[in-house]
Amino acid sequence: MNPTIKEQLLDAVQRLRKPILLSYYAELDLTTLSLMKSIEDNSPDSDSNIYMFDLQNELRISRGAISQIASNLEKKGYLLRETDKNNRRKQIVTLTSEGREAMWQAEAEFDKVLTAFLTRLGEHDSHEMVRLFNRFADIAEEMNQKETDS
Repeated sequence: MNPTIKEQLLDAVQRLRKPILLSYYAELDLTTLSLMKSIEDNSPDSDSNIYMFDLQNELRISRGAISQIASNLEKKGYLLRETDKNNRRKQIVTLTSEGREAMWQAEAEFDKVLTAFLTRLGEHDSHEMVRLFNRFADIAEEMNQKETDS
């Protein structure tokens, strides 16, 4: 394969990372926002909490990255960690009221940016972009699975 196309793809991805994926409110990036959405319904009294180790598979990032994001959110006062009363080895992570507000604001900002982007891109190109991103993700997952099976 032509090395130029690989370089062009990597360059395009790098160019997109900051302006598109950054949520300008409360310095929350898309991964952090996704983590917050995942634990939005957690509470000390719930039997259906999402725990830190669940987030690794759900968000497809490492345990270390999840821990770092949680620590940063905790420092900002957006997240609390508590020991699960039913299983002392597990920690329940919950959003504070400030965390919920920051999440809602960031979601609204991200939605506004994404809507503007897709509007400018147009319906046909937006559908094509989604199709290609999904194909790229399917191939990556297939390759990862083959590597895991080996």
